[in-house]
Amino acid sequence: MRKSVYTITILAFFFLVICPLFTMFVSSSLEHYLGILNKSTLFLLLKSTGLAVAVATISTLIGGFFALTLTKTNLPIKNILKLVFLVPLFISPYIITVSWVDFFCLFKNGKSFIYSPFGVVFVLSMIFSPLSMIIISSSLANLSARFEEAGLMMATYSQIILKIVFPLIKPALISSFILVFVLAISEFSVPAFLSVNVFTTEIFTQFAAFYNYEVAVANSIVLIFICVSLLLAERFYLADAPFLSVSSKYHQLKIVELKKSKHPLLFIHFLYIFISVIIPIIVLSVQSFQGTFWNAVTLLSPLMFDSLFYSVIGAFVLTFFGLVFAFISEREKFRSINLILLITFAIPSTVLGIGLIKFFNTPHFNFIYSGFWIIIIGYLGRFIFISEKLISNSIKQIPLSYEESAKLIGANFF
Repeated sequence: MRKSVYTITILAFFFLVICPLFTMFVSSSLEHYLGILNKSTLFLLLKSTGLAVAVATISTLIGGFFALTLTKTNLPIKNILKLVFLVPLFISPYIITVSWVDFFCLFKNGKSFIYSPFGVVFVLSMIFSPLSMIIISSSLANLSARFEEAGLMMATYSQIILKIVFPLIKPALISSFILVFVLAISEFSVPAFLSVNVFTTEIFTQFAAFYNYEVAVANSIVLIFICVSLLLAERFYLADAPFLSVSSKYHQLKIVELKKSKHPLLFIHFLYIFISVIIPIIVLSVQSFQGTFWNAVTLLSPLMFDSLFYSVIGAFVLTFFGLVFAFISEREKFRSINLILLITFAIPSTVLGIGLIKFFNTPHFNFIYSGFWIIIIGYLGRFIFISEKLISNSIKQIPLSYEESAKLIGANFF
């Protein structure tokens, strides 16, 4: 029974996600791949990489600072602050971009700033900084107090931060940088809305506007190569890091007692929350209620229901596949599945979408392409790595003896 579930799930994933990607890549000829080696493509690649590096650096710095203050200090209401910091992660990047465009258009030179590469870096940094904070906070929460207490015998706490804490959380810092870099260089909606041409927008333009499918695929290979190379180079940091663990910790955590710096730090936190969370929400609210808000709600109600329905189905499918893959990885010790999911995660959503359209837009699979299942498959390909990591980190904490005891009294696999 167990092996049957594993086999069916793996085959389904390979057919729904891996096959479309494989057939997409082999459909382009060598001529198309060699055609991307030109000045314009290399310039666009350099531009996209530079933007992603800037976003990853800023997000890691901001996320690292707030992770340190919200995890290692006795700052008041820090748990509430941490929850509020996560708000940008739960709002569509497209919607956040709309709010920032409306905000900057109120100023004289604001429009020229937001519709530029600087605007893209600003918006994406606001979006991805909470993700960096989660990754680094989890690593800080795993640090045992005895390391820092031993250091306090010979050094100040600022020296301990530099000489002990930072080296110990280096894997989390690297993971944060790489993960945000991959997400930033793969982002389509933000640069597209801000009219900044990057690699993802160029791929979409070649596919949707010029119908140059082979050129779009060839361009996407460059982007995928960069993302996969980075992820594989730090595979041992990213694939095995418990950066998505949300479980409680069983060791003592060193908490720094703030005195004079408590109120200035609290002010910095409130100021950042005001900029990153409050301003976009206020702008969206004002713009919404200036127009025919309730008429829009009435017209969009069916679409709201569809979005909620797709999200529920997508979450169920992702949880099921993530659970099975987590068992395969942790209990069957088939670690190669982590590598496959990691590579799939590195593929930009735009490229994944092109592959699914090309594969399922046929008479045989029209029932998938013409319905909502094509969206669910897109969710599966894009987010299965995160789902599997979340569940794997929890399974690691369950002693194998519990399952062996259950088998002794006749419990089956389910």
